[in-house]
Amino acid sequence: MYRFFMLVCITGISYLVYLVLSSSKPKGSVYRQLRIDGLKNKFNDTRVQTILDQSNIRITAQKINLIRIFIIAFYLVMQFLIDFLRGVSLSPVDILIALLFLLATSPTRFAPFGMILGKLHQRAIIKKDSEVISFIHLYENNRLQKNGQIQFGVFCAQMANYFVFIRKDLMQLSERYIHDGPEESIEWFCNQFPKNHAFIGDVRSILIAIEGMNDNQEAVNYLRDQSKAIAKISNDQYQIKWSRRGDTFNLLNAIPSVATMVNLIVLALLYVLMLKETLYDGVNLFL
Repeated sequence: MYRFFMLVCITGISYLVYLVLSSSKPKGSVYRQLRIDGLKNKFNDTRVQTILDQSNIRITAQKINLIRIFIIAFYLVMQFLIDFLRGVSLSPVDILIALLFLLATSPTRFAPFGMILGKLHQRAIIKKDSEVISFIHLYENNRLQKNGQIQFGVFCAQMANYFVFIRKDLMQLSERYIHDGPEESIEWFCNQFPKNHAFIGDVRSILIAIEGMNDNQEAVNYLRDQSKAIAKISNDQYQIKWSRRGDTFNLLNAIPSVATMVNLIVLALLYVLMLKETLYDGVNLFL
């Protein structure tokens, strides 16, 4: 148990040391800084960094990997010093704990940390899709106004402050709309989503069609015709969102039933063992 508490303490100390070092101003020669930057790049993981960025988590993959290695090195050094003072060699259990910690914090799919990253990635995808749907509804309300309509580029820049997962995309969409035009900018925005996305193709068609119309009344009529498609996209996303939560709630609801069944089975086994011991003791009395 003391190894577990030591590992927890070392984890906190390692993170605190890293925060202090990362917040301090860089010093030394340019060559030294280049060596440090090159060392940091070796700990970079593009896939993990992409998931962290999409999940809106403000930490880099380099920091995670550096903290992992520092924790293991610190733990092994501390255990070696403790064993040296005791006059014994380093225990294989400590090396095994270090390896298990590295495997548990690995970003691979089947590791615990990898599973957490996968859940964060799925959550980010659902949140991002929900924000796109909200943006489409706001865009619909803006175009259906008779007076005071906001130009698409300005509208994207204003609405970006109200979102989290698509904020940067909307800001770049606003800038690209000015320089590249409506069609190319909308194409770029939709290309930020996977090719097999459920509804981004419909969003692309609606935005390009409306922004390509010169007659405002024609655009309003087309948008009213597409309101059913927008409502269907919103409904499908709502069902996907709550179906995932429904599975989690069903699992949580099943836990008391499963625990009760296991408890009954254990009680039945204990009762059988008690009967067996009672009958065995009774037979021994007659013998």
